Amino acid sequence: MRLSAVSLFSAVALGHQANPISKVLDLLHSLKEKVVSEGEAEQAAFEKESHMCKDQATSKQYEIRDDEENVASLSATIEKAAATITELDSKIAKLTTAVSKNENDLAAATSLRKKEHEDYVANDKELVEAIDTLEKAIGILEKALKKGSSLLQAVSTPEMKQLMQALSVVTDAAALNGSDKKRLSALLQAKEDAEFTVGQAPEAAAYETHEGSATILDLLGDMLDKAEGQKADADKAEMTSQFEYNKLKQALTDQIAFDNKQLDSARKGLAAQREVKATAEGDLETTQKELKEDIQSDSETHDDCEKRAEEWDVSMKERAQEIEALDTATKIIKEK
Repeated sequence: MRLSAVSLFSAVALGHQANPISKVLDLLHSLKEKVVSEGEAEQAAFEKESHMCKDQATSKQYEIRDDEENVASLSATIEKAAATITELDSKIAKLTTAVSKNENDLAAATSLRKKEHEDYVANDKELVEAIDTLEKAIGILEKALKKGSSLLQAVSTPEMKQLMQALSVVTDAAALNGSDKKRLSALLQAKEDAEFTVGQAPEAAAYETHEGSATILDLLGDMLDKAEGQKADADKAEMTSQFEYNKLKQALTDQIAFDNKQLDSARKGLAAQREVKATAEGDLETTQKELKEDIQSDSETHDDCEKRAEEWDVSMKERAQEIEALDTATKIIKEK
């Protein structure tokens, strides 16, 4: 309720004209009580609004604080996930390279071992055949010598033909010592020459005495010893190579299995971190939007409350002026 100065002085003038004046005073009193009552009601409403403003401001500040903390936490989560993803990407690349290298090394070692074994098998077969042939040749020659026959005297016997065939095989064996094979070939050639001229060339008997059966027997024995030594060395080398290959294969296989396990773990970890990062980025976008809305809402609530406080202040001043005017009018009437 608002009373103008004209209304108040009209009431005073009416008090002069009417009788009794007490009616005017009653009217002024009623007006004052109404103004005071409305002011009290308005003040109660304002105080209630003020409490609401404070509560809303406090609540909104808590929401803003929570949003800011969530933004900081989510940003940290994203940053950490991104760093972990970079680390895992690098780890996966290194592990992939390591696995590929070890698989290639194993394949190369396996291929080399296969070729070495094939070479060993082929060489061993030659050596076994050569040793067997040498043993047979030595046996034939020793048997002939025990009978008291010379090499030239036995040229036409089946045993000697068998010996010549066996010695020809020996001279063709790639696994045997080259110089020994040359010496044996030379002796055999000399024997053939002697056989061809037997009964015609007296120097044949001389050759038989100088480079005869005993000489060939010694050479064959020496070649047998060397062949058996070569086979023993080859067998040992094959066992060593196979052992080293098995050891390398086990080491590479174990390392490949370990790296693959690490690789599988890293890939799973990478997928998990990417999911964490994506989820955090989505939550961050939502939280930042909420924070912006909360700040905007807090600002609007603050402005509304400030505006309401200003309106209340103006209203209180006007109400005080009304009461003062009523009191002044009452005083004037009473003085009359």
